Amino acid sequence: MDILEKIRSDDINADLLCRDVLVSLRKITQAIDLHSCKLSREYGLTGPQLVILQELSNRKRTSVTELSQSISLSQGTVTDILSRLERKGLVVKRKSETDKRRTEVDVTDKGRQLLVNAPPPLQETFVREFLELKEWEQLMILSSLHRIVDLMQARKIDASPFLVSGSFTEAQAR
Repeated sequence: MDILEKIRSDDINADLLCRDVLVSLRKITQAIDLHSCKLSREYGLTGPQLVILQELSNRKRTSVTELSQSISLSQGTVTDILSRLERKGLVVKRKSETDKRRTEVDVTDKGRQLLVNAPPPLQETFVREFLELKEWEQLMILSSLHRIVDLMQARKIDASPFLVSGSFTEAQAR
């Protein structure tokens, strides 16, 4: 095999590998979409709303800024999601008593009750099987996902809406 044949062969292999990565990422995205539809149908919450509600339940009153930083979503996205959760009576927003510029958020009793029966934001089968893996396997998967984010130069991309795919305009509506 001469050098040109090897280069062509390597290019074909690289193309096939990249295509397989893309197909795998698309399958992950589709699984996330299906689970998000199920969450919305069965619990009336989207994936991002559930993540925010869970994060709030683990904290005492917190600011929108602190919340957005803790879940890697923009402050504007978190504010929009919180408004929807507030309309459903699941969270309450109020101005801080010490700093009137700061808005604090807390989960209501209705929100805490909903969380008692809510599933995880990822598919239950994934969570169960992932937790059954040895720790080194879990870390390897997490490391690979972080590496994919780096390779796609996606570190600074807002992850909103969290765990939901689709077009940008569809995402904004959520």
